[in-house]
Amino acid sequence: MALRILYIEDDPGLVRLVARALRARDIAVEHAADGRAGLARIAEGGIDAVALDHHLPEETGLDILARIRALPAPPPVIYVTGSEDLRIAVAALKAGAADYVLKDVAGHFRELLGGAIEAALAQERLRREKAEAEQRLAASQERLSLALGAAGMIGTWDWDLAADLVYADANFARIYAVDPEAAARGAPLAAYVRNVHPDDMPAFRAALDRTFAGRDEFSAEYRLLQPEGGARWILARGRLVRDADGRPMRFAGASVDITDRKLAEERQRLLMQELAHRVKNTLTLVQAICLQTLRGDATLAEAREAVTARLLALAQAHDLLLQGSWSEASLRTLVEGTARLHGHCEAGRFRVAGPDVTLGPKSALSVALVLHELGTNAAKYGALSTPEGHVAVSWEQAAEAEEARLSFRWQEIGGPPVRAPSRRGFGSRLIERSLADGLGARVRLAYPETGVTLTLDAPLAALRAC
Repeated sequence: MALRILYIEDDPGLVRLVARALRARDIAVEHAADGRAGLARIAEGGIDAVALDHHLPEETGLDILARIRALPAPPPVIYVTGSEDLRIAVAALKAGAADYVLKDVAGHFRELLGGAIEAALAQERLRREKAEAEQRLAASQERLSLALGAAGMIGTWDWDLAADLVYADANFARIYAVDPEAAARGAPLAAYVRNVHPDDMPAFRAALDRTFAGRDEFSAEYRLLQPEGGARWILARGRLVRDADGRPMRFAGASVDITDRKLAEERQRLLMQELAHRVKNTLTLVQAICLQTLRGDATLAEAREAVTARLLALAQAHDLLLQGSWSEASLRTLVEGTARLHGHCEAGRFRVAGPDVTLGPKSALSVALVLHELGTNAAKYGALSTPEGHVAVSWEQAAEAEEARLSFRWQEIGGPPVRAPSRRGFGSRLIERSLADGLGARVRLAYPETGVTLTLDAPLAALRAC
């Protein structure tokens, strides 16, 4: 397809001569006699370049050149002048002309104009290709940045070892507290590592030394102190590039923010410690249950039944604690579990009243075992051993000396006459050790003839903390 130029010139005869000369170069020439007509034609589109004469009716080519350059996508302009005053040519170039040619009497300028047009169009093509390439590169970098961000990547670096300059992107620079513009131009390694946590610096230096000693692969985890406070955990990995003689040339790599991973690892470590502590406490409690049960005068079958029942009560308390992520358990749920087990789900055997109160894991296990002992004794010897008996369980919260306390009561009613035991059994010792000694509670276990009663008064803070 022929190139199409617009020649803005008030001499139509000269335009015909130029058109004839440029036809051999496959360039078609259109004519506009003044600036207004030329601007209108350019606005219609399809003009590859403009030849603009200096001397025009009512205005100079410089005036028109300014208006052409102000268009959204102006074509390249070749400035044509018959004056040998170079100041005009310089002014045209400064105003945005791609080139200029001087008219001569012999008409050699027509060939020069054709060459200038082709050169200007070639330059324009290069400019557009460069702009398109830059747009593609910017889009590619944006996609890469989004992908790296989604993967938790901070950014990449490229360390020019000869110049000791580390080139990095803006996000990488911000995390390392380096000015992004300085990072783009290249900043020394010291600017990046100055915020490495002092405790992690020896390991970081050791990893660098191993890399330069011949390992080539670099990997290190360290904390970076942040300007706003706190620290971020970084995983940096890179590779050392050497020249043909084995001398280090470049060191490039990438850094990933692993703060969330480190926090998760720390939480897991604490959970494992807590699990080990609780398993140890549970095994100690199981051991105490077995020893205390076997210490009495019961037969082996009776002891086996008692141990099994007590361990079942302990397991049920564990299940309840697991539902609360082992942080709390409901007192009402513990009491209702005892009622279902020992009251055989019969209506009226347990009468329960009290507000919603949560207990800590240690308190919940202790209360569960105490309730099991009370329920077992009531079913064998007390109020639950007769059809007419029942157990009243109630609790309330009260303030004493500005301290919230729990007042709990277990009372057996309607059972056979009660006599105080001649010796302290496992239940009595469990109540004293787990509730009184362990939780700082005031506990009273009484044996009036009308039925066994247990009262407990303890600080709520202690019950919830343990």
